[in-house]
Amino acid sequence: MRNVHTVIIIPGLGDETRVLGYITWHWKSYGLEPVVYSVGWRDGEESFRLKLNRLVKLIDEFVKKGAMVSLVGTSAGGSAALNAFTERKNKIHRVINVCGRLRVGPTTGLRSFASKTKSSPAFAQSVRLCEQSIKRLAVADRKKIMTVHAMFGDELVPSETTIIEGANNIQVPTAEHIVSIGAALTVFSKSLISFLIIRKF
Repeated sequence: MRNVHTVIIIPGLGDETRVLGYITWHWKSYGLEPVVYSVGWRDGEESFRLKLNRLVKLIDEFVKKGAMVSLVGTSAGGSAALNAFTERKNKIHRVINVCGRLRVGPTTGLRSFASKTKSSPAFAQSVRLCEQSIKRLAVADRKKIMTVHAMFGDELVPSETTIIEGANNIQVPTAEHIVSIGAALTVFSKSLISFLIIRKF
């Protein structure tokens, strides 16, 4: 597995593993090996720490085999990807958050933290942990991160909760949550793929 660049893709609350595998298949032509991994946001296990431990173990297994490892989190998977990155900063090549909430953000309204995490206590824990973890990121760590959000609005995730100061923060010229994720991974994937395959800053 040496010289393989494994990209672990983490789905959101809807656990769209098949769809993500299909729409990132073309990444293989750029030397990337997508592996869609579900953390199981709604599997009944409320502890995010247990889910994070399993994700980190998977990362360690790929690294042990000699693979370069990057992470891509979509929607709720964004906070999981960032949390895993902070656990293994010296082993992760790059990490991308695609329309994922990384901070608590608004506590009232349709896009409030409580409203959007009520179906998954583990997701709520992940976001809170991520918000604290971001504060401890060094300048060099932030350069390994890309965030992606919708230019014309996301009905589920406030854009200010997706951005990390000092990271590569970009927009896709779309509106709506699911549309923007799909577009970022397909028709506008060039920026993401280029970021992943760059060896040095």
